[in-house]
Amino acid sequence: MLGDTFNSQTSGTNGVYGDPMRLWAHSFSSRNLKQLFRWTEYLYYNSAQIFAGTKKFAEYPITELEYMSDSDKITGLYRKLLEDIVGIKRALIKSSIDLQVYGNSFTSVHLPFKRFLKCSKCSFKQAATVIEFKYNPNKATFKHVCTDCGFEGTSKVVDTLQLSPDKINVVRWDPKLIQINYNSVTSECEYYLQVPSSLKSKVQGGDKHLVTTLPLALLETIAKGELFKFNDDELFHMKADSPAGVESGWGYPPLITCMPLFYHASVLRKANESIALERIVPMRVMHPQAISGNADPILSLSMGKFMSEVEDNIEKWRKDPNHIMMSPVAVGVSQVGGEGRALMVNAEIQQAEDNIIAAMGFPKEFVYGGLSFTGSSVTLRMLENQLESSVFQLTQLLRWVSGKLGRFLGWDACQVSLGDFRMIDDVSQKQLVMQLFQMGMVSKTTVAEAHGIDVAEERTKIKQENLADARFQKEMELDMMDLQKDISQQARQMAADQQGAGGLNYDQQAVIGQAEQIAMEFMQTDPGTRKSQLSSLQAEDYVMYSVVIQRLEQLQLDQKNQALQQAQMGPPQM
Repeated sequence: MLGDTFNSQTSGTNGVYGDPMRLWAHSFSSRNLKQLFRWTEYLYYNSAQIFAGTKKFAEYPITELEYMSDSDKITGLYRKLLEDIVGIKRALIKSSIDLQVYGNSFTSVHLPFKRFLKCSKCSFKQAATVIEFKYNPNKATFKHVCTDCGFEGTSKVVDTLQLSPDKINVVRWDPKLIQINYNSVTSECEYYLQVPSSLKSKVQGGDKHLVTTLPLALLETIAKGELFKFNDDELFHMKADSPAGVESGWGYPPLITCMPLFYHASVLRKANESIALERIVPMRVMHPQAISGNADPILSLSMGKFMSEVEDNIEKWRKDPNHIMMSPVAVGVSQVGGEGRALMVNAEIQQAEDNIIAAMGFPKEFVYGGLSFTGSSVTLRMLENQLESSVFQLTQLLRWVSGKLGRFLGWDACQVSLGDFRMIDDVSQKQLVMQLFQMGMVSKTTVAEAHGIDVAEERTKIKQENLADARFQKEMELDMMDLQKDISQQARQMAADQQGAGGLNYDQQAVIGQAEQIAMEFMQTDPGTRKSQLSSLQAEDYVMYSVVIQRLEQLQLDQKNQALQQAQMGPPQM
C-alpha cells in the first residue's frame, strides 16, 4: 500500500498533470458539437491570426464567375441577376466563412411571395399588408373583415409567388439551430430547424411584418412548438471532410485543433498583461542620501519637513524645468520595478501563434502578407490542392442557386462556375496563353480571362468602335464624292473657258492618267516636300493640281482602310 502511494506521487499518474496526453486546456473543451460551434465562434473573433487567416482562406477561392450558355442574352440575364441583384459572390464568401468556422454551411433561397387573405364567404382576396387583421399565434390563423361583403371570419391564406428578382434572398442558417437525421448507409439526410426564440417571441407577439412575410409552414411550426422540417432540395449543406469514425452527417470545425493552442497563447498573453501592469513603469523613491556611515541625515533632519520641501521643489520643477533645488544633504533616488521588458514572454507568444497558423494549414505569408507568385508558386499550388474540396462544394452551391433561380424565373439553363485560381502578376502564364492563342489552341475568351478582361464588355466596345469607324468611313466617302464632283465641274468649266478663248483642249483621260502618276510620286515623298510640290503645281496647272489632290486623298483613304482591316483580323496564326 505504501509502495503504491509512493509510486503514484512520484510518477505523476494522479493529479492535474497526471495524464501526459491531456492538457489543462482540454478541460474547457466540450464534447457537444453545438457547444464546439460556440467555441469556434469565440476563436474566430478573439484570435487575430485565426480571424485573418480564416477570412482570407474563405475569400481566396471565390474567383470570377464563368457562364456557359447557347445564348448571349441568357448569359447576360444570369450575370446581371447573380452578380448585380443577388450578390452571389458575397453570399459565397459568407457561406465559405461558415464552412471554415463551423465546418458546416447551410444555405437556402428565399423566393419572394405576396400574402393575400381570402374571405371564406365571398372569396374576395386582399393583400395582407393593406388590411387590418387579427393573427392567432396558437393556430397560425388570420381573421379579418371583408371589405366587399362585410363578413368577419377566419381568412384563407393565399401566397402568390412574385417574379421580382430584386427580392430574392440567399439565406444562411445558424448551424447551432440545425438538427440532422442522417442515414449512414445511403448518406441521405433530413434537416430540421429549431426556430430561434427571438423570432418565435415576435411571431407570438403578433408582429405584423413577420406574420405577413414568413412562410406559412414556418408560422404553423411555431404555433405547434415543433421543429421546422426543410423540404427536399430546399437546403444546401456544405461540410468539412472528417474521418469515417466520426462521420454523422456533420462536418467538424477545423478550428477544434486550435483550441488548446489558443488557450496556451492566452495564458502567455495574460502573463504579459500582468507584467506590463505591474513592472513596465518603474516607481521612483526619493530619500536622504547618507554621506558616510557615521553621518546619517535621518538622525539630524526632520523627515516631515524634508519630504515637504522635496514635494514643493518637484512641483516647482514641473512648472519650470530650469528650477534649481537646494538641499542641505544629498538626495538619493531608488527605483522599484521597471524590469518588465526583460520578463516579457513575447518569443513564446510568437511561437504559440505560429503553431496556431500551422494547425490551421495556413501559409505564414497568407496571414501576415507577402505571398507572391515569384516567391511562393509552390505555396500557391499547395493552397489550391488544400482548397479543392471547398471549391468543389462552393461550385455546387453556385450551380444549385443559379439553377433554382433559373427555374423560378422560367429561364433557359445556364451553367455557372467559378474560374480557376490565378495570380495577377503571373507574367509567364500570360505569355504561355498568348502563344497558345497564336497557335490556335485556345480561344479569345481564355486569353481575355488570363489578363483579367471582361469578354462581353470588350465585345460591346469593339462593336461600338467598328460602328463608329464605319460611320466615319461612310462620311468620308460622301465628302470625297462631293469633292470630286466639285473638282470635275471646275475642270470642265476651265476647259470650256479655255476652248472659248482659243486655249488648250484638255484630254480628260490623259489628265487623269498623268495625275495618277504624279500622285503616286508624291506619296513617296515626305509631307514638307509634298506640300512644296503641290504649291508649284497649283501655280502652273490648277486643273492638274485639283485632280492630283483628289487622287492623293483617295490613296490615303485606301491605306487607312487596309490598315484597319489588318488590325481587325489580328496577328497571323502559326
